[in-house]
Amino acid sequence: MANAAAASAFLLSLGITHAANADTAMTAGVLMERMKPADRYIYVSGMIEGLAYARFLRDSATNGSKDERGMKCIYDWFYEGGDTAQDSIEAAFRLYADYSPSVVAWAMIKKECGE
Repeated sequence: MANAAAASAFLLSLGITHAANADTAMTAGVLMERMKPADRYIYVSGMIEGLAYARFLRDSATNGSKDERGMKCIYDWFYEGGDTAQDSIEAAFRLYADYSPSVVAWAMIKKECGE
């Protein structure tokens, strides 16, 4: 219950309100409707960090040694892409509004950087 309260407080701090029940899922569409542009960037960059690190862990475990290639590709795509990457992600969020934001971002990463 403490985690739910902490999550609610965090979302409220970003200006996002949500129902206390499962009727309101955090979808890409909800994110686009309820979050301010600056807050969306923070949310998306946090997601990118998590997905890049997960890729690093998986690639390193698969290859038996530290492997940063996939993580670097993700970072380069997002951070070197500037506003273009964020704009592309937000356009995809609008197009796939019923999906989880991380699923949409991962599909874009997979297309750009492979599996």
